[in-house]
Amino acid sequence: MRRLSPILLTLGILNLAACAPQTDRPSSFGPEVLATSLSRGQTMQLEVTLNGRSVPAKDLKWSSSNPRVVSVSAQGVARADDTGEAAVKANQTSSGRTLAEFRMKVSAPPPVTPQRLDTLTRQVLELTNEVRSKKQTCGSQSYPPAPPLQAESRLGKAAQGHAANMADRDYFSHTSQDGRTLKDRVNATGYPWRSIAENIAAGQTGAQEVVTGWLNSEGHCHNLMNADYREIGIGLAQDKGGRRYWVQDFGSR
Repeated sequence: MRRLSPILLTLGILNLAACAPQTDRPSSFGPEVLATSLSRGQTMQLEVTLNGRSVPAKDLKWSSSNPRVVSVSAQGVARADDTGEAAVKANQTSSGRTLAEFRMKVSAPPPVTPQRLDTLTRQVLELTNEVRSKKQTCGSQSYPPAPPLQAESRLGKAAQGHAANMADRDYFSHTSQDGRTLKDRVNATGYPWRSIAENIAAGQTGAQEVVTGWLNSEGHCHNLMNADYREIGIGLAQDKGGRRYWVQDFGSR
């Protein structure tokens, strides 16, 4: 039996930039206005340029017309917290004038498309949600109960593809032999992720054995109990010698 190997991946934040009028002097020109759409739960890094240069965060004061819908940090990271519309403004600290305005429309994320699960992969999902329903300790970190995960077809496609590839090519790694990473595999399915992570295992014969092994491995346990993940894809493949390869791809959007 090979050793379980953990991976933890975090969000790659989207960027949206506005170019302010090309002058430092007060003028009759209004701020640059950009419109964008987000799904609830997504984040976006906002940037402002002045005279061709990016304005440092310390030189800007950010505000939202509707913080319930879109909140914004001092560093210009906007988060879509609820459906609706909001205008996020970037004011120059020294002059107080508005350099840019980002008009944001937030919609609900599309519904989950369920992954078709067989007996073993369904057991993995059920056991994983049973683990998440209770307080757990992962290494030195304690986790409260987390919401149940929903099986998602695109994450399932990424997980199943990786499990099958490992079984076919006889390797065990989060990086495919052609160099593709978890991010590459999930992006190829069209899943609009905000954060993703992956657990893999090889050699275990049943669902209880593999989930228990992940729970007893600190890095995998962190993924199992991370309440930010709300969806999951599960992959299972068997090589010619009967060795089983298991994959969990976690996601939020």
